[in-house]
Amino acid sequence: MLPLLLCLLTSPTWAKKPAPPPPPDWRPTEDMVEDHKKGMTALAAADWAAAEAAFTLVLAKEPECGQALAGLGRAQVMLGRAPEALPSLQKASTLFPDQVDAHLWHAKAAAATGAGDVALGEVKAIFATKPAHLEAHRVAQSVLRERKSYAEAHDLLASARAAANNPGFDCLEGVLFAAEDKLGDATRMTTTCAGVPDQTLYTELTRAITDAVARAEAAAPPPEPEPPPPPPEAPKKKR
Repeated sequence: MLPLLLCLLTSPTWAKKPAPPPPPDWRPTEDMVEDHKKGMTALAAADWAAAEAAFTLVLAKEPECGQALAGLGRAQVMLGRAPEALPSLQKASTLFPDQVDAHLWHAKAAAATGAGDVALGEVKAIFATKPAHLEAHRVAQSVLRERKSYAEAHDLLASARAAANNPGFDCLEGVLFAAEDKLGDATRMTTTCAGVPDQTLYTELTRAITDAVARAEAAAPPPEPEPPPPPPEAPKKKR
């Protein structure tokens, strides 16, 4: 019950002045506590449909519960419904500016719907306190690569490396090099990136290198056709 109470007690209804306090006898009901618990458990188990259902029930009774807003949005993003997730995530990141997950998933939803400026704004809010947040950098890199803003992307990675030594940043830089068709630099990054704890980063790098190789092969001029073999000599006539 404690996580839900903390969630509810930090909602704007409770925490911000001069809003009046709730009635003295207000308490989260047992079913709210249970639904919140189910939602958090479902997120941990990557059961996105169950998380969406549980947090929807919580928000029906406490519309400004930050954890539930962020959890609902995250579940909807993972279910492939980023546009639907945007309202709850935007609300969570606005009402709770210190909640990193709200900013992160709002950024992911915005990037998925083509709102690159919104996504970059959200990850930069994270960088203000967590300059080496790997997942936030991953979102930023995806937006900047799509825009071909390679110099800005490299600068962000340099700042991240100054804050923390993490092989995940080598994965991101390798993907960036591959997007620039710098195959030698991209391949070099596979050495340090191979041991990264999140193997999806390494998979993303190897896929980017494969795509870069395919682009290089498609852009290469076709090979010169081999000259036809000489005709066989006619047999000499006997005298």
